[in-house]
Amino acid sequence: MKPIFRLILVISLVLLVSSCKKFLNVRPDNTTNINPRTISDFEEILNNSSLATPNYMLADFASDDVYLSDKVMNSGNTAMGYYMNTYAWAPNIWQPADDDAMYNGTYQLILPMNIILDNIENADGGTGEQKAIVKAQACINRAYYYLQLANIYGPDYQSASAGQDLAVPLILHPDATQQPRRNTVKEVYDQILTDLQLAVNTPSLPDFGGDVIHPGKAAAYAMLARTYLLMSDYEKALAAADGALKIKSALLNYESTSPYKPFTLRDQEANPEVLLARVYIDLPYVRQFNEAIYASLSLSDLLGTKDLRFYINFEIRRKENHFRYEQYSDNNMPSMQFNYSLTVAEMMLIKAECLARKGAAESSVALLNQLRQSRFKKADYTPLAVSPGKDALTLVLEERRRELFFHGGLRLFDLKRLNRDPRFKQDLRRVNSKDSVIATLPALSSRYLMPFTPKVIANNPAIIQNQR
Repeated sequence: MKPIFRLILVISLVLLVSSCKKFLNVRPDNTTNINPRTISDFEEILNNSSLATPNYMLADFASDDVYLSDKVMNSGNTAMGYYMNTYAWAPNIWQPADDDAMYNGTYQLILPMNIILDNIENADGGTGEQKAIVKAQACINRAYYYLQLANIYGPDYQSASAGQDLAVPLILHPDATQQPRRNTVKEVYDQILTDLQLAVNTPSLPDFGGDVIHPGKAAAYAMLARTYLLMSDYEKALAAADGALKIKSALLNYESTSPYKPFTLRDQEANPEVLLARVYIDLPYVRQFNEAIYASLSLSDLLGTKDLRFYINFEIRRKENHFRYEQYSDNNMPSMQFNYSLTVAEMMLIKAECLARKGAAESSVALLNQLRQSRFKKADYTPLAVSPGKDALTLVLEERRRELFFHGGLRLFDLKRLNRDPRFKQDLRRVNSKDSVIATLPALSSRYLMPFTPKVIANNPAIIQNQR
């Protein structure tokens, strides 16, 4: 029996030993085996910077924020055709030999968290408080990964159908012999909430970890806020967002930020907004196609060129009437850098949405303007105001898009949930440089769900494929 999780188990255990990239002042790796026993061994697992660098690039390619150039779409590339297929919402995304970095990579990150959670209570040395901290941090990390998986491969959370809708396999123990079924959306969300509630109720867990890749209570509250928002539980989302903001509420003034600043983990450490750092640096796409992605016209029109979120992230010059995402040099190799971090700004937006939905329009818009003051030069800032054409909720949702584009799938998750509301429901389309339509995606289409690769299905027949 050769399920995909056997391969993931082997790869992940090897990564724990041989590929532990140290971050900031974390001590050098002295792990000598793949059987952690002491409290220090388990703490060492959490020191791996790869835990903070997951790849959810394709989830953003499926949203309406991205534009791929004619050069890429007409390249005829089959080795990496999944980029173009995802962008075009094609019936078939994967070739038989393709690997899905989002799916496989995330389970590789879940595995060490499961190893910790299965063994930390019996670890040698350390105090009960130390063990509780490690356990809580592993729970927060696991909750983050499963929330990503559930929303990429499963439908949005609907209380009436969550008990039947399929998400992803819920793997909670490091057992390589499993051929797990897909758990329901409700089962995965219930586990996410269980993990996060354990973390916020851990007395010894500090508000922040030793650095931005180690989660504390602020990150746990932030993850609860994001989770409850995606569940449309706005009262609980508001309370959780407030919990995070009571711990940290500082904003980064973009006017004082150097243009084209890359989003590395070290940059996140210096960012006063960050509650938990998550970044991804892409080399394969840029290397394969010799160019970056572009902002869709709807995104760039919404941002406007005076918004510093546009100025920092996109080149002013256009190609095919679109603005190119800024490229960076990584060891003399061009790359794209994406910021997936949990931040104060996101908590403010969640709070603002919850307030708008309960009718507190003035308080909601005041939060938006507080955020926007840090995103414009003083001379360019204009406060938002409710108007006959735009109520507070519309203003919030537009600001979410300005703030959270290319953010590891958050725009895709928003599209899925907002398509349930007739006010925001929309059909999407892709056009080329000649304004010819090359693909469409109806609201509520099953093509919003990422399919599993042929390898996953072949290795585990218990996995039910998403129908396109």
